[in-house]
Amino acid sequence: MRFYTAGATGATRQDGSTDAFNKREKAQEDLYIRQHEKEQLEALKESLKKQKESLDELEKKIDDLTK
Repeated sequence: MRFYTAGATGATRQDGSTDAFNKREKAQEDLYIRQHEKEQLEALKESLKKQKESLDELEKKIDDLTK
């Protein structure tokens, strides 16, 4: 029977440190999350821009009607 040391299978070691695979996996997940949040922020900014343009048009129509 073979015995493996803690962490040899990619699991967290008993001393709390992680092996290189876990560090790389976490870094990739963090990068994906940052990219996803960046895309969401850009979409929100574009939506806000369109809403502001719409509001400006409505204000112009109100001004034209009240003159």
